[in-house]
Amino acid sequence: MMRAGAARLRCDVRGVAAVEFALVVPLLLLIFFGVTELVRAIDTSRKVTIYARTIADLAGRASSDEARISGILDAAGVIMRPYGTTDVQTIINAMGVEQVSGTLMGGVCSSYARNATKRAPLTLNGTGTLPATPATFRYDGARYVLVEVSLAYTPVLGASLYRSIFGAAGIVFARQVPWAQRLDTGEVVMPNGAKCPTF
Repeated sequence: MMRAGAARLRCDVRGVAAVEFALVVPLLLLIFFGVTELVRAIDTSRKVTIYARTIADLAGRASSDEARISGILDAAGVIMRPYGTTDVQTIINAMGVEQVSGTLMGGVCSSYARNATKRAPLTLNGTGTLPATPATFRYDGARYVLVEVSLAYTPVLGASLYRSIFGAAGIVFARQVPWAQRLDTGEVVMPNGAKCPTF
């Protein structure tokens, strides 16, 4: 009797599909939500890049009028949709390069910031987080705009898991985009700033 019951139990396949489903579903859900979050992160990174390039392009033609610079930032904010720009840190720097005692020196002439701290005038390129002078602008009298944008990425799903993997700071998408100034006359000066000094 017991032997017959054990043989029937071994051959009984009812419920096997339910057990397999219960084992596979968590893995499939993890893959699905992981891929969804990865695609969202890639999209956010791409938007930050396009946002920075658009601001650099428009600021390279802007005057020192604060309303105009603010308008450029507001207009470029459309690029970040459906994400807002309240957490995006943006700094627009009017940069200059001058030859001082036979050495080319580049640095910040004036700066404007939103949700960030603007850079101090005459901060030299290559110091702190300021990049070295791009090769394109390594000549006496060069003027260009450097736009710095950073955004801390916030996941929609799995915030606790995200923090355990990437730490409390998480992932920060940061871009520094140099762009040529294209004013017909003069140079770009950020609001409340001054023209680049000449030596």
